[in-house]
Amino acid sequence: MRPVVSAVAEQETDVDFFYVDVDQAPDLASRFGIMSIPTLVQIKNGKETNRLVGFMPEEQVKEFALS
Repeated sequence: MRPVVSAVAEQETDVDFFYVDVDQAPDLASRFGIMSIPTLVQIKNGKETNRLVGFMPEEQVKEFALS
């Protein structure tokens, strides 16, 4: 999934992307209720606005990022 998200991040420079290793940050994973990986969480103005779980193609990641 990282290569797909990285490709979208290179194209969509107005969106900030962050990777979190849930093994290294279990408290953060718990805070956001991450139960499966990969999970994409969209946060706007400090609040979760969208979430996708599981592998998705580049076009879907792009739509998610721009929504």
